[in-house]
Parts: sequence; C-alpha cells; structure tokens
Amino acid sequence: MRSTRFRYTMVLFLVLVPIVLNACASGSSDPPVTPDTTIPPTLQVTASIAEDQDASDGAHGKSVITLGFSTNETIPPSQVIFINGESVSCKNNNQNNSITLGNFTSYWFRVAIPYNSSYICYYHYLLNGKKKVATIFTVHAAKYPLSPVLQRPTNGNIQVHYIPGPAITNASNCTVQVTANAPNQSASGDTVPQKGDIYTGPDAGALNGLGNIMMTRTCTPINYNHDNDADDTGLTFAAVNVTYTSTASYEVSWFSSGSPTQGTNS
Repeated sequence: MRSTRFRYTMVLFLVLVPIVLNACASGSSDPPVTPDTTIPPTLQVTASIAEDQDASDGAHGKSVITLGFSTNETIPPSQVIFINGESVSCKNNNQNNSITLGNFTSYWFRVAIPYNSSYICYYHYLLNGKKKVATIFTVHAAKYPLSPVLQRPTNGNIQVHYIPGPAITNASNCTVQVTANAPNQSASGDTVPQKGDIYTGPDAGALNGLGNIMMTRTCTPINYNHDNDADDTGLTFAAVNVTYTSTASYEVSWFSSGSPTQGTNS
C-alpha cells in the first residue's frame, strides 16, 4: 500500500487532475489569432511531460502531458485559435486519446507512465481537403522509476540512492534535486546534473517528525530534432520544445539529531 506523503503543490495538482483527458486555458499577454494556415511548418509547439510516480490513481504512477501551440505567421508568434477541426492525440501503451483543438492556451492528457517505452503525440489537420497526421514528438521514458531511498547522513547532509535515467535524445544533461520535508520545516538541496546513482542533499539535522524526501528529475531537450516524417508531404514543425520531469517520494521519520529512521516506500 502507498504511504501518506507530503507533496509539493505541483505533485498535489497532478493527483487531483481527473483521469479523463481534458483541456485547460489560462491568460495570455498577447491576443490569440486565427491564422490562414495551421500546417506544421507554421506552428511552434511547447510541450511538457510531468511524471508523478507516486500518483494514487495508477499502479505505477501517472503523467500529465501539456501541449501549447503558437503560429509563426505573426511577429512575435501568437497563440493559435484552431477552427478547422484540428486535434492532438497522445499514444500511451494501447491507448490513443484525442483532444479537438480550439482557443485554449494549453491542452493536456493524463496517462500512465510508459516505463521503458515512449511518450508519442500527434497533430491531426487538413491539407488540401485531406486528413494528415504529423508526429509532434517521441520521448523515451525512464526504464525504471526513480525509486529514491534515503541513505545514512554524511557530515549532516543526507544521501539519496536513486535509479538514473532516462537518456533523452538531443537533451541537455538531466538534473536531479531533493527536498527533505518535515512538519516543522523543509530543507532543499542543490539542483545538480544527474551523475551516478547517489545524490548528496541538504543538511536535515533540524528536521523532526514524520515527513519525506521528494526527488525531482528534470530533462530539457534542446534544439529538438524530431525528424518526425511529419506526414506523407514531409512537413515538419517550425519548432518543438519539450521538458520532461519526474517526481517521486520516500517516507521518513526525522529526529532532530539528524539521524532519520526510514519509512516504507511503496
């Protein structure tokens, strides 16, 4: 069974998001536009993949994939209002859910984490009256969960063992960060490049009570070369920027002496 855990606001949000796919909107400083064309070469896509490995509604966690579209038909690029039935779909294992695009700032899917497989999202549109499909991105998920486990403190600083990964093509080095949480306070460690399987974190000597460690891994592909064979016309997107994050926790009983008693991680 999963233990009760302290979570950041982001993680709590992921848990509360409905399982059904949906779309959300937020404010924008520039008004959205309805461009003359919405073929891939005119679109810039911003995407994020947020894995919550502790999500209670999935046997192995859940992820939220968020997509945003802007058109390079304007300077600067503007948010797109889609009016021709364009849609996006994200394939996950045997599921392929779809959302019809409209005037939202962003669109999101909630999916199971495809460990040792890939997140794949597609863009569906019309070209010369024919339906076309363009691959937005393919991002390989981690082979295994982060699985952070607290080790004995060294000189007051905690050490966390975790499973490194994933290797994302055209990505900058993935970074990891750990925050130790307790009822009385929290202690955050540095964000450092992922290296090996041990993370040296903050001094948790002042923490006391039942809490946890929360680990976050962030990978940001740069100059994403999707080389996506977008469709049979060979069209590709103007730009695709993807950020990939994973979060996982481990329950701990802290003592002010700085020697925590480890809890049971699910």
